[in-house]
Amino acid sequence: MLKAKDRKVRHAVESLIAAFLFIFQHMPVVGPWMGPMCIPLATYILSTLWVYPDFLDSTAHLLFFSGRLMFGRIVAIAGFVIFSIALIQFINGRGKLITSGLYSVVRHPQYFGIVIMTLGISMMCIQHSGVHSEFLNIWLIQTFGYVLLASYEERYLQREYEKGYPQYRQRVSFILPIPQLTKIPESLSTMAVALIIAFLITLL
Repeated sequence: MLKAKDRKVRHAVESLIAAFLFIFQHMPVVGPWMGPMCIPLATYILSTLWVYPDFLDSTAHLLFFSGRLMFGRIVAIAGFVIFSIALIQFINGRGKLITSGLYSVVRHPQYFGIVIMTLGISMMCIQHSGVHSEFLNIWLIQTFGYVLLASYEERYLQREYEKGYPQYRQRVSFILPIPQLTKIPESLSTMAVALIIAFLITLL
């Protein structure tokens, strides 16, 4: 009976991961970024499974139902909601420069949602396994991947919307909703904030 239950949990988690990968692989994004956009997330998922194979065994249900992991679960769900709303807004406004909704808060809300969602998953894995460094390193590498993608994507947007994009870029934050520092490149300040977040999580 227990083995049958374990197989069901494992199958459910594997199906969920496969569905996420399919969705993220086929996200409508700007320019030629459809395939590459999936790479940081796929790397995160595969690396997490490599470091923490228990994610797919009989303890997997704890990630979804344990009260002890509630905070990380809330963060992950919030990230998924942010991504979903940004995706809907992108689809509704496709073909033009979107500056309203979540796109008025950050220029890359889909990436922001993914980063927050995977941060929540990392927090749950850390709380459950007690290991900090591996999960935080994986999350930081993924965040760096999305920073690079966003930076390259902005070059495309700059050419595509050369009249409106510079003004939009000046008034709206990059990936994270943090104040823009004129003397520090946005990619560096984003990674600096990610490092601070990772350090604070090690103190929990």
